[in-house]
Amino acid sequence: MKIHQAAVAVCLIICTEAIGQTTSLWANATPGTQAVTNDNASVTLGLKFYSDMPGSVTGVRFYKGPYNTGPHVGTLWSSAGKKLASVTFSGESAAGWQQANFSSPVSIAAQSVYVISYFAPQGHYACDQSYPWSTAGSSPLHAYGASAGVFAYGSTTQFPSGTWNRSNYWVDVAFVPQAAPPPANTYSISGTVSGSAAANLTLSGTVSGSATTDALGKYSFSNLPNGLYVVAVSKSGYTFTPPTASVSVSTTSVTGINFTGTAIPTPLPHTVALNWNASTSETVIGYNLYRADVAGGQYSKLNAARLTTTEYVDSGVSSGRVYYYVTTAVDNNDVESAYSNQATAVVPNP
Repeated sequence: MKIHQAAVAVCLIICTEAIGQTTSLWANATPGTQAVTNDNASVTLGLKFYSDMPGSVTGVRFYKGPYNTGPHVGTLWSSAGKKLASVTFSGESAAGWQQANFSSPVSIAAQSVYVISYFAPQGHYACDQSYPWSTAGSSPLHAYGASAGVFAYGSTTQFPSGTWNRSNYWVDVAFVPQAAPPPANTYSISGTVSGSAAANLTLSGTVSGSATTDALGKYSFSNLPNGLYVVAVSKSGYTFTPPTASVSVSTTSVTGINFTGTAIPTPLPHTVALNWNASTSETVIGYNLYRADVAGGQYSKLNAARLTTTEYVDSGVSSGRVYYYVTTAVDNNDVESAYSNQATAVVPNP
């Protein structure tokens, strides 16, 4: 890149400046002494920049020296070189900061790199070499990288990507930050769980959450937007009435979503003691015992080894169930008899 500096002393305050709602990277004051090159080749000069927040680029700005004649064309590019908007400058002054606005603002994303440029068909552009880019800009606008100034030679507008000696070509962007949306109104769902301490509640729906009742059985879900929700309650060893509650939040908090807990009784151990009459056959040497869950079977044998007595204690029973038993006799040839008559055992609840 051909660079011939006419002056090197530059006095320009670097900051972001609000012009109405518009923000720019460089201060708008004219520097006391401006570095202007005598390079007269056609060139596109640009700046890589990004914003901390989303917003709209409304136009292009650049600092003009007295021999930097037009027509000048300003362009906004993506970091990959896609042209997003362009505008031809008109009504320029002889020197100083110039600005041209796009026909429509261009939305840009936060924390994404873009390039703003202008085409100087006669050269003689402003340039500062070895520029301290780390000091350039303040929120929301920032120059990007250690060599944010970029260029591309050509007889028409080109995507500028070349860098030279960390130069600053004094290209700027007119940017309007996107206004932060007003905070959304939020509401709460609250209630009481009685009959159970430290119950757990879960919230599902528009947003989700979890809560635990306090010492008084109270709970609350806060910061909720309008929407439909389901509150569910649980605790080991308890059932709850109702088990869940559907809640609609619409511009007001909802209270009184209450639940009642009931402790599940602890099962007590039960056994069924059985005995039967011995067979009168001299060849019978033992017995088998069978149990079913429904009258008439299907029966399952309870004893692993042949029983040699007429008594058995079934300890594998549950509260509130009914069981059905039959026995068989086994002779010395290991032949089993038909089932005996059926006996019924009703196991009580705790």
